[in-house]
Amino acid sequence: MSRIAALLSWILLWSVGVAAIAADDGEDACTIQEVALESPSGLVYYPFASREGAGQLRLVVAAQGQCRFGLALLSTSGAQLLGPGQPLNMTFRDRGNQVIPMSGNEQRWIQFEQTARGAEADLAVRLPRGQARRAGDYENTFVARIFANGRALYELDFRLSVRVAPQADLQLAGNAAGQLGRATVMNFGKAETGAKRSALLAVRANGAYNLAVASENRGQLRHVSLIGDNTAVPYTAWLDGQQLSLRGSGDSRNFPEPGDGKHMRNISVQIGETQGLMAGRYRDVLRVTITLLE
Repeated sequence: MSRIAALLSWILLWSVGVAAIAADDGEDACTIQEVALESPSGLVYYPFASREGAGQLRLVVAAQGQCRFGLALLSTSGAQLLGPGQPLNMTFRDRGNQVIPMSGNEQRWIQFEQTARGAEADLAVRLPRGQARRAGDYENTFVARIFANGRALYELDFRLSVRVAPQADLQLAGNAAGQLGRATVMNFGKAETGAKRSALLAVRANGAYNLAVASENRGQLRHVSLIGDNTAVPYTAWLDGQQLSLRGSGDSRNFPEPGDGKHMRNISVQIGETQGLMAGRYRDVLRVTITLLE
């Protein structure tokens, strides 16, 4: 769940023939003949991935003469994509990883590479990690304003779309309050009737979710090497104070979407009567599973 996947394929958004738009007079004037902007399709964003989301735009300008190109970007709703949840923040960056402003007037000189198609420049799309947005499609329309030798010569509208993937993640911490991980231990030490331990469940989800709890020994701590009388002790478990039924296949609870993508849940266990138990070690394994409901 924590890996970023971006499926990229190039689609031509706009290709425009320009009738001799010149930046300067004279023999060395820069004349733009054609402009194209290519954008990734199928860009997917995973909110809880370990790295930021990334995509790439490619700007192609066919021109003649002495040209030094600059670029300014403009959006009516800022550096963000709009969708079913809160806006998804993003930036455009040049090859030097510098943010390209969204004012529309503040041009950024960018590095172009001369190819058979013309002057080409790559622009990176960056989506900061950790944005717990509701799953769905997010998009916005931007304007690319192209400068040649300091003069704005052309404007090009383009649309960027990103799909936010449904994602959920679960980590645990025990009594020692150490670092979160995929497993923890509730150590009761010497078994005593009524002893109680708890663990924290750190949930990250961008939708409503279900937590299911199942017991390997169906709600009992069993002796690790003996079978028979006085080799098991029952216990009671709670999830956020609600008692769980672990005698069968387990129990579960539904929860609404976290407002900021994060919830802390508590799972607690209290052991029952221990009198007359055979000496030795007792254990059980609780498995907690998170499932998105949307």
